[in-house]
Amino acid sequence: MIVRLNTDLAAGILGLAFAALLWLPREELGRLSIIFPRAMIIVTVLLSLALMVKAFVKPAARQVEIEGSPLRLVIAIAILFAWWYAIGVLGFLLATAIAFFGFTWFLARIEIPVSARRLVMWVPIMALLIGVFYVAFTEVLSVRLPAGIWS
Repeated sequence: MIVRLNTDLAAGILGLAFAALLWLPREELGRLSIIFPRAMIIVTVLLSLALMVKAFVKPAARQVEIEGSPLRLVIAIAILFAWWYAIGVLGFLLATAIAFFGFTWFLARIEIPVSARRLVMWVPIMALLIGVFYVAFTEVLSVRLPAGIWS
């Protein structure tokens, strides 16, 4: 499907929506803990506004070709939002393991049927990747990840 789209305007609107999504659920954070996220939200808003101004001053209308199934795209987005929500409920490790495994299966089955043997072969690879992310965030970056039901 080919869509004619002002990409600057679309990117500006998406950027503002993303910044609003990140701004709204702010919890009580320490003064130093909120500095970086707030700065990133402000930068995102400024860049999005600049793109929107450019969209009206010098429009960049392009033909965008969307390949694949729109239904699969919506399902993939829904999986990512479900993962984002589940992290707070189940904790990072459990939610990421479920989402990563399900997302990998969902994407792989588009090309070929996925056997139970192949699913079992993926488990150590996914566990290693999740473990690397967990260690990187908790030990290297000193970020406390949600524990969810484990706390």
